[in-house]
Amino acid sequence: MDDQRSEVPAATAEGFTVPPLPVNEPERLAALRRYDLLDTPPEQTFDRITRLAAGVLGMPISLVTLLDETRQWFKARHGLNITWTRRDIAFCAYAILETDTLVVPDATVDERFAANPLVTGEPHARFYAGAPLVTPDGHVLGTLCVLDQAPHPEFSEQQRFLLRDLADLVMIEIEARSANLALQREILEHQETERRLHRSLAEKETLLREVHHRVKNNLQAIWGMLQAEAARLRHNPEARERMTLVAERLAVLGSIHEQLYAAENVAEVAIGSHLSQLCEMVRSLYPDRLLDFVVEAEPLLCDIDTALPLGLITHELVSNSVKHGFFDGRPGTVRISLHRQADSARVLLTVRDDGVGPAGGNPAAVSEGLGSILLNALAGQIGATIDICGPPGYCTTVAIPENQFHIDASA
Repeated sequence: MDDQRSEVPAATAEGFTVPPLPVNEPERLAALRRYDLLDTPPEQTFDRITRLAAGVLGMPISLVTLLDETRQWFKARHGLNITWTRRDIAFCAYAILETDTLVVPDATVDERFAANPLVTGEPHARFYAGAPLVTPDGHVLGTLCVLDQAPHPEFSEQQRFLLRDLADLVMIEIEARSANLALQREILEHQETERRLHRSLAEKETLLREVHHRVKNNLQAIWGMLQAEAARLRHNPEARERMTLVAERLAVLGSIHEQLYAAENVAEVAIGSHLSQLCEMVRSLYPDRLLDFVVEAEPLLCDIDTALPLGLITHELVSNSVKHGFFDGRPGTVRISLHRQADSARVLLTVRDDGVGPAGGNPAAVSEGLGSILLNALAGQIGATIDICGPPGYCTTVAIPENQFHIDASA
């Protein structure tokens, strides 16, 4: 038996003694508040246990009590109409001093309770038995107790054990209730975190679209200046052609920007669909070419920081195939594939055609000029490498680190 009292009882002007406080009273009160039980509505689980205790022990009154600084408050009650009493007159104030069951066979002959208002007045208690509600860390929150208006000197050890078992059941329910409340709080916190995250993502989307709008305007301005400069270079055909090529690539960059930022989610771009749209863009630039474009892509997603350079690389390679591989009405096919290469942890983008090949079949030609500079710069942005194979046709493979992609589960 653990004695938790801290001082001897003191007599009151009403003639009864006030129970001492437990030695760990501050910690006990803190534990009581953590369970968030005080002043809560009735709950069927605890009501059932009080009815069970009263029935099996043959007592008219059964209570689940909790003691705070000044009150004995009843979480559940059977056979009693009041919801609380002062703590200084509570039998349970003695019961919480120990972790064993307190039994008072006849309160009228017990000096602690003979003058107690609960004995001399309503409910005229004569018998009391209370089993403490002990938390896993040893704090006593209150009791499961039974009372009668008649004494019971015959209250047996078996009945004590039964009351103790029922009190343990009350404590199990209190712990389960606390765990459930903690889970509900965690769910609410998780939901609030999700709401904050969605708001943050929405703000990021808005910011990105504003940045895109500004970039597009700036690209259009630069494109206009390049077009004007190209017009002035009519006496220098080579310089004019280079200026026109730069202007064309800026126009493509603007188109790809617009295409990507029109998507619902710029954080997860469906790269296969993006490649198909790029092929249609190239087709629209060369309406006189008799070409088929075939896109074979795994369902992969990437963010816009990967999609934009990869789109520009694809556009450059497909344009090279169209311009250099097919002319004079020559028909053909351009194939674009995107798939993972498991043994190298890389994703391979391959652009292949059945045309005559770059510069009449010389693959070295693609390593020269503005196109090559652009391809190498874009590949460097995503950690990619570029391999070129020779005739027949034109074939280029771009190997990108696999960690820049993930599978589209919805595909």
